[in-house]
Amino acid sequence: MKKKTYNLESRTTVVPIINVSLVVVLTLMMISPFLAEQDTEVELPKAHAAEVDDTDNVEITFTLDRQILVAGEPMDRQGMADYLGTFFAATPNCVALVKADQGLPYGEVEALVAEIKAADAPRIALATRENENEEAAQ
Repeated sequence: MKKKTYNLESRTTVVPIINVSLVVVLTLMMISPFLAEQDTEVELPKAHAAEVDDTDNVEITFTLDRQILVAGEPMDRQGMADYLGTFFAATPNCVALVKADQGLPYGEVEALVAEIKAADAPRIALATRENENEEAAQ
């Protein structure tokens, strides 16, 4: 009886490794803009409201130390009014989303909203966060 001899050749298939690497690279490229985005810390008041569609929003953040950020860029009140006036003229269906810290006096937030309204804002929305007590009850 003759024994069969097998010729074993060891090769690494590179194509699956390349495919997996490309998927990983593409995934990282897609999520990288979200990783670099830094939000300004603002404690929003609690409310019962639905979320607003943010396709044409301009975000106006009012921090506890009275700093105003429009679309993430710090601005003074005069610069904000000029910028918003031109923005609202160019985007008539946008929403001015005001994120004000809940520790601010209501009068200061009301004055900021009045300035935004004076810049001919088509719509103004106040940002809130969901009430945790209701979340636990559901």
